[in-house]
Amino acid sequence: MKAVILSALAEASAAVELSTNLNYHSPSTRHSNLGIDLPTAQRRTLKRDSVPYSPEDLNFTHGIASGDPYPTSVILWTRVAPSLASDLGNIRVKGNVPLYSHETERYIKADPNLICVDWAVWPAISSNTTKWKRQVNETVVASGRAYTISDIDYIIKVEAKGLSPFTEYNYQFTMCGSDKKSGIGKIKTTPDKNDDVSEVNLAVFSYSNFPNGYFNAYVNAARKGGLDYVIYLGDYLYESAGRGERAHDPPRVTFTLGDYRTRHGQYRTDLDLQLLAASYPWIPTWDDYEVANNGYRDGFSALNNTEASFRQGGRMVSVD
Repeated sequence: MKAVILSALAEASAAVELSTNLNYHSPSTRHSNLGIDLPTAQRRTLKRDSVPYSPEDLNFTHGIASGDPYPTSVILWTRVAPSLASDLGNIRVKGNVPLYSHETERYIKADPNLICVDWAVWPAISSNTTKWKRQVNETVVASGRAYTISDIDYIIKVEAKGLSPFTEYNYQFTMCGSDKKSGIGKIKTTPDKNDDVSEVNLAVFSYSNFPNGYFNAYVNAARKGGLDYVIYLGDYLYESAGRGERAHDPPRVTFTLGDYRTRHGQYRTDLDLQLLAASYPWIPTWDDYEVANNGYRDGFSALNNTEASFRQGGRMVSVD
């Protein structure tokens, strides 16, 4: 009985640790059931054949980023994975599938190996990217540990709290128990509601279609400096199937979760995008291309909410 209780306590504790990664959570606080089932994900990691990855097997494949700044907090983001390829956990299945089910183990072999990442935030000493370095006597003002796994495509997404308003900080991720670190990024919190601020400097972007050209605007903004935040007005990526020197990956119109993960990952390989994402917190919203072109009440320009569209255009992927 004692062993059972201890096992249950250990599982509950680990589930709490998993919950520090916001990517396990539902994207909507009003619909918590859309998140990953933490106890199920945790039980998978307790299998006897579960062997932790070595830091040598992992990389920060998509760089680092930050966003949604508030006066006392900022979201930090990265991806730590054994491969640049995204998890294809939405493989087509047969028969009835529970709506919004994230349990892929019934259909594919899910990865049982948790990846552990530490993160830290400290006051920035310079806005110059070439001077972002760890200091011997730096004061870490926020830190934590998060875990990721294939269910969420190895994403780490945490909230750094307890920060001061309208203040610049640096941040970095480290693979637990090792010296393998991400690059260093810079964040800035927003002013508090009663702060006397005379100026806020923004860079505003939209419509970035990977095959249409290089992201010079991103790197120019990053190198010019003097910004506080990046505002993104939508169409950060395109769901289409562009060709050419920078042809879209996957080479087809995106429909599935795996397709979108792969497309997002392709964008994140662009070094100019990576530099701007590391340099400033982003405040984004979405338009139509992030999902499908020209969305409206009855569907999209190339995919309507009809049975024919579902069977012929959507390759059996529901758009409800």
